[in-house]
Amino acid sequence: MPTSLTPDPPVAFVSYSGAGEEHVGWVINLARRLRANGVDVHLDRWDVSLGHDLYLFMERYADPSARVLVVLSDDYGPKANRRDEVSSGVGTETTIVSPTVYRNLGGNRVIPVIPDSGTVADEPVVPTYLVGRTWIDFRHDHEAAYEQLVRDLHGAPIEAAPPLGPSPFVGTTDAQASALIRNDPARWNDGRTGGLVQVNLNENSGRFAIGSEEARFEMHLEYPFSAAQPGGQKIIRHYKDGIGHIGLVAAAADHPEAFADLSALPMSNRVESTVPGDAMVMMNRCGYWALLMLDKRSLPPRPERLRANRPCCVS
Repeated sequence: MPTSLTPDPPVAFVSYSGAGEEHVGWVINLARRLRANGVDVHLDRWDVSLGHDLYLFMERYADPSARVLVVLSDDYGPKANRRDEVSSGVGTETTIVSPTVYRNLGGNRVIPVIPDSGTVADEPVVPTYLVGRTWIDFRHDHEAAYEQLVRDLHGAPIEAAPPLGPSPFVGTTDAQASALIRNDPARWNDGRTGGLVQVNLNENSGRFAIGSEEARFEMHLEYPFSAAQPGGQKIIRHYKDGIGHIGLVAAAADHPEAFADLSALPMSNRVESTVPGDAMVMMNRCGYWALLMLDKRSLPPRPERLRANRPCCVS
């Protein structure tokens, strides 16, 4: 999916407590990686050399155009909350930053970060001025948290809000509005990029889309009538129309080597058929890949006659 990046790199300051070498090392590594990913990160140990004014550096935290990453350790919250009693760098930074938060309660320039440096208890101690703010927690999935942080700083969310459509009630009768709502194309779209997807092949001519933006795959599926008969083979036909290229890996669990080089997979057919256990490999016209597997557990037994509204699940 294309990202709309600002011409100037995002600027971020890092506020942290020196809670041990391991924690400080974690903060430095985070800052280094962010700079490598286009974020103009400022860290005291990089920007303040001997003889320079540390307080002048801290005052730059008040710049409303810059973000502030508050890396929480168990001693950070108490230092921030007791800044009037105990002098510390954390307290000074809090004195500078907190008014900018209170002046713009709907803003998000300050990002609380929960590190996986071993310095945070189960329930982080959050400074009073940040209570209720959404934080980024690195303790459970470091890489997912890092990507979330980078995307937020660059203003490139994983999934942007879709465009706003027209109201179905403007210029229509009640019956027309009901028909528009029930048959809206969005009903046959699933923006997820993984998981179990339920597709009703008796609706919308078997057309269903997964993913979004450039990573969108518009599938055209058919459930042959013979599959509805007792003992009939549970087969799904896939058409490449609306996708780009499709390829079949039969009995996928028995042939993991087929996924080693997907570019070598034959993908010239317009139609491919899958049975439970097969994998359908898809490459759309923007170069994105998707893997679709037919789950036999999701194909219910058919009666003698094809029923309407009987779903088929693919994953």
